[in-house]
Amino acid sequence: MRAVLPAAGRPLLLGLAGLGLAAALGTGPVLDALAAQDDIAMARDRLARAQAAALAPPAPAPLSAADEAGLVAAFQSRLTALAAERSVAFDGAGIQPDLSRPTLPRLSASLRGTAEGLHGLLDALETGIPLVVLEEAEISVERPADPEIGRATVLRLTLTARGVLPPAPAAKAIP
Repeated sequence: MRAVLPAAGRPLLLGLAGLGLAAALGTGPVLDALAAQDDIAMARDRLARAQAAALAPPAPAPLSAADEAGLVAAFQSRLTALAAERSVAFDGAGIQPDLSRPTLPRLSASLRGTAEGLHGLLDALETGIPLVVLEEAEISVERPADPEIGRATVLRLTLTARGVLPPAPAAKAIP
């Protein structure tokens, strides 16, 4: 025996089927609109980051030169200029090539001065232009303070930094 739907229930069933079909057809565009909204939010975030990066000041150039002698001279002149502004005496600088990274040789220097002067010099080296990347800094007491005559403590700073040399040009093969 077959169940027969009363005539009054058929329009209701057809209405529900039509409503289900409309809901099924409508969810696609709604889901697409929600996905587009997420894409727009991500694009706005990328745009805001790009605008902030464009407005940021450019990164300072590192200490560099065309050759090792020029790099040592640039390092010495930078340290001499910074030492002249503070209570610091510049004793000398040198270069130590790094075979594992030939374009980033180590630069070494020795300075003497007060704690305040050496601290200011280190801060200026790491934040000023050209940027100097310090690897090591060793501070020792050169001469202790003498309160009777009002002499301050003199410290010795030995530091190691990295400089930048351009890569050597590639040798061209002769045919």
